[in-house]
Amino acid sequence: MLTFQHLVCFLCAFSELQSIFYDTDPFQFDCLYYFPSNPFIRDIVKYCIRPTDDKNPIIIDFVNMHQQNFTFDELHRLNISSHEVLLWSSSMDLAERYQYYVDQSIRSIELNEQFFNCTPPRFGSRCQYSFELVSNVADMTLNVLWQSDMTDAVTHRTCYILLDCDRGPAPMCLDWREICNGRIDCFNNGVDESQCFELEINECNENEYRCYNGLCIARIFLDDPFFEAECFDRSDLWVETDCPNAYLRRHVFECAEYACRPDEGRFPCGDGQCVEDFDKCQNGRHILLAQSLSVQGYLPYDCWIAVGCLSKVTDQVNGVSCEQFVNLSQVLPGLETCEYPVQFPTIPVLLGHVRFLYYPKQIFNISVKLALIPDYVCYDEQLCDFLRPTFYHGNLTCRHRYEMGLKSDVELKDWKSIIDLIKPHFRGCITLHYHNITSHYSSLYACKNSSKYISKYRLIDGISDCALNDDEQVSELSCSLNHPFRLQCLNEIHCQSISLLRNICQFGGQNNFEEILFYEICDRVTDLSPMIINGRNHSDETDCENWQCNNIYTRCDGFWSCPHGEDEENCTRSICPKGLLPCILLNRSALICLPASQVGDGIIDCLGASDEIEYCRKSNENYRTRGFYCPNDSKCVQHGELCNGNQDCLLGDDENVCEHRSQLCEKSNFHNLTDAEYVFCQIGSIIKPSFSLETASIYPPLPIVQINPVNNQLNEQYIYSSPGKFSQPNICNYGLQVYHSLGLDNISIVCFCPPNYYGDRCQFQNQRVSLTLRLGLVERQLPYAIVISFFEDDNDRQEIYSYHQLTYLPKDGCGRSFNIYLLYSARPKNNSKNCSIHIDAFDKNSLTYLASWHLKVPFLFLPVNRLAVFLTLPISRTLHHSHCPLECYKGTCVKYLNEEHFFCLCYSGWSGAKCHIQIDCTNCSSNSICVGTIQNRPICVCRLGKFGPRCLLDQSCPEKFCENDGRCVMIDERMINKSYVCICPQSFFGIRCEKIKPKIEISFLNIEVPSYTYAFIYQDTIYRQPKLLHIILQKVKMFQKIITFYARSAFQIVILKTDINYYLAVLQQSESTNISTTIGPAQRCVPYQELFSHELLTLPRIHRLKNYHVPCQNNVELQCFMDELYMCLCTVEHH
Repeated sequence: MLTFQHLVCFLCAFSELQSIFYDTDPFQFDCLYYFPSNPFIRDIVKYCIRPTDDKNPIIIDFVNMHQQNFTFDELHRLNISSHEVLLWSSSMDLAERYQYYVDQSIRSIELNEQFFNCTPPRFGSRCQYSFELVSNVADMTLNVLWQSDMTDAVTHRTCYILLDCDRGPAPMCLDWREICNGRIDCFNNGVDESQCFELEINECNENEYRCYNGLCIARIFLDDPFFEAECFDRSDLWVETDCPNAYLRRHVFECAEYACRPDEGRFPCGDGQCVEDFDKCQNGRHILLAQSLSVQGYLPYDCWIAVGCLSKVTDQVNGVSCEQFVNLSQVLPGLETCEYPVQFPTIPVLLGHVRFLYYPKQIFNISVKLALIPDYVCYDEQLCDFLRPTFYHGNLTCRHRYEMGLKSDVELKDWKSIIDLIKPHFRGCITLHYHNITSHYSSLYACKNSSKYISKYRLIDGISDCALNDDEQVSELSCSLNHPFRLQCLNEIHCQSISLLRNICQFGGQNNFEEILFYEICDRVTDLSPMIINGRNHSDETDCENWQCNNIYTRCDGFWSCPHGEDEENCTRSICPKGLLPCILLNRSALICLPASQVGDGIIDCLGASDEIEYCRKSNENYRTRGFYCPNDSKCVQHGELCNGNQDCLLGDDENVCEHRSQLCEKSNFHNLTDAEYVFCQIGSIIKPSFSLETASIYPPLPIVQINPVNNQLNEQYIYSSPGKFSQPNICNYGLQVYHSLGLDNISIVCFCPPNYYGDRCQFQNQRVSLTLRLGLVERQLPYAIVISFFEDDNDRQEIYSYHQLTYLPKDGCGRSFNIYLLYSARPKNNSKNCSIHIDAFDKNSLTYLASWHLKVPFLFLPVNRLAVFLTLPISRTLHHSHCPLECYKGTCVKYLNEEHFFCLCYSGWSGAKCHIQIDCTNCSSNSICVGTIQNRPICVCRLGKFGPRCLLDQSCPEKFCENDGRCVMIDERMINKSYVCICPQSFFGIRCEKIKPKIEISFLNIEVPSYTYAFIYQDTIYRQPKLLHIILQKVKMFQKIITFYARSAFQIVILKTDINYYLAVLQQSESTNISTTIGPAQRCVPYQELFSHELLTLPRIHRLKNYHVPCQNNVELQCFMDELYMCLCTVEHH
């Protein structure tokens, strides 16, 4: 009889679920892999039965008489291959055992197992599992999970129970995101914040970015084009995305690993959503908090009803609505039964220590429609030593309500309004008591008039951490910190952190002359802070006398860049004579023509500040969408908010001309507008400048361009299943609900949980390491085997807790992140044991070892540890070091690629820190290597063409899957029918190498043939600057006169770099595919030193830039020139 532990992964017949291999985690059984139907989300989620202990709760030793079954011997006689067994709802483990049985010359009876051929939708070792009888049920289940609307019912209640925390009365429980969130959530001495000061004092390396919560990520992730957060608190994102998010509903990693930023004072909903205290959570967790606060405690029943309803903390008490109690006149009389002073709620209301006290009141002075305001607000004096107490009540330190923002004349209608008023008074409180800190940590700042210390990274970050707000006023100190992610803004004396400020600088100004875009020069808006050079003040707006204000960037963009508006002539409806600006007067709504002398003079004459556009340009980074100025509230609103029926300006300036005509400024209405209405609808409509080739001098000429155009459209279609009505409520929280059958009449529900949850209903949050791994691009298009081991680092055994394998192909995985869960082997984990992650890279073809990396897991007190790393894969093996200090018994001493430490790389069959422990690797196939063991099972690394836990199964691509001599590779055996990738010849690309790459042939004319060249290929010039597609390095053979490059997609610009020179090889207004061109002296991009006079060359660079139109005007043959940063192209107008 088979033991169930050996059959723990099953193939589901449904399109988005599949099995992989046996599992080696003692806390998980019977795993399914979920593949999102969205082709742009590549994360694969592993759903398993994850009990609270290591005992499998599922019994399978029943006889299933309703499903067809075969013995291995019968399958073999029917010529059934192991690949076919996999496709018949089998686990990969069972398919391998069948392959092992077939491979034996003498087949043992003990190996002759029984195989059940399950009829969809059934699956499992004995077909004991099923979903509902629809094929897209898994997809629908997850849609139900992630598309829940705002609710007044708790849809998902999960808890973190691996910390002994008193989170207050049920049903409230601790969420892992409440650990080290900057506020006390556990009432038993704040154990959730007891060790978190280690995060506050943490410093990151030069190549890392420090997240707001103190964790570190690789610096390269800051420029993430995929807008994925690698920081727990998402402080590395420049664009805010909401969680939960409909687009990310199956991207479990994205929102599941998100915690609220410390000190923002927001409440974690438990699914990645953060709300203000007592705001609504989409999943209803705010209801649990309200229920916990409204418990009776020691209060008499009638008193409890009275204060519970009058405080507005809840709308029902003891299951009865407060409205019913009011109607029965049971609320106000109940106050007379209270023993004063009354503490309500009976537990802290905020920050784990803030409490409310109520004193007797005249009943006739109380309104049941308003919230009952507490008379005193009490707190922990040791945590808030900057607050001067009014009096003491028992062991409580209290202040009168008017000292906490609750004035006697204030009327509040809800509980949240009370919290919002008192909360700012506690911003300077600490979460634990410090001892002897200042002398040890120079990275800390001591708040004035307080015992609070904060990291200097928190200075001038937009959040007040100190009671006196002095952390936002230390201008001189902020600029002396030498923090790599601080900017000094225009006209400001402080250097602010960018960890929270998305707009960076209010006025857009900063001191980096190297980062300004060319169109930002002399555009009448100062982008660079003035800097004194050689005794003179310089910025991007000085020395603009000779600047060509009417150019391709400023023409018809809706803004007068020229003093008399020449750049906007004939761009819109002709209303005013030349040099006059159409203007709706600010207070009279009359249309006039404003003289040019009053445009840009700093005085607002026109509605929306259309004559002073700098107001919105300076105050708002998004001035091109928010360009209508509201003078009474000093803000700018979006152009689309004009005449939309809503008063967005304080006095309704944005609706003044509309005459109750909603959507007046829709483009479809423009032909019916009066002149005044037309001018009004143009206010704030500013076109964003972009890099343009509209007036470029194209090269080579058109007749020899566009040879054999290529169709870049993909032939593949993606079919998405739309969720229908799910007939059963999901009881598995964020897990998959599965039906488990032990016979016709014995059916129960089983929950398959993702790695971050466990329990019979997936109701508990798991401890884990969340690793985001991004691998660097290499030109070599061969697959790598990557092995990630999570192990104990405190002894020579180096016990592996969990591991992950992946196949990396640069073509398929370039630029994308791999999100990986690594679980501990015990629950709860032992915080005293150090843990590390070891990553090995092998050549997948030959299994040649290439390199290793070591990642230490920091802050072991955290329930979830987040690591985000970028690794560059080597092409060949790293060098052996002869001076290794380690003694390796059955291995080789090797240095880690990412740190100055050595380790023993063990031979196959050996493990341990010194390769001194022999391990049993006999289960690995002979053409694989064994890199360790876990739970007495070997970890086998397969060659290309093999897969499975033991590397016994053959990878087989569909016949002729890759066209044009492409090579088919299976990069993820978990996705048996979806993981084929083609390695294409140099001149082809596409899913199946079915498309021809754009070809660039470049001939050398009258120039020395270089030994090598770099081709810089650009596309998408509709943006602020052209998009660099890629750089190709190519060697040139002796006497070779023509060199050929193959681009990845259509292009517009190709710049070729030889040994020391740059040449403009291609310049086309539209995207090109195949092209032949020639470079010679005429195409050379001349260094600026050869073009400018000595006088201009001696000028500071920011001054010299204002003369960059001169070379094109003086030399009509000049095509391009360059300086240290800019590549300049001359137009047909010689600009």
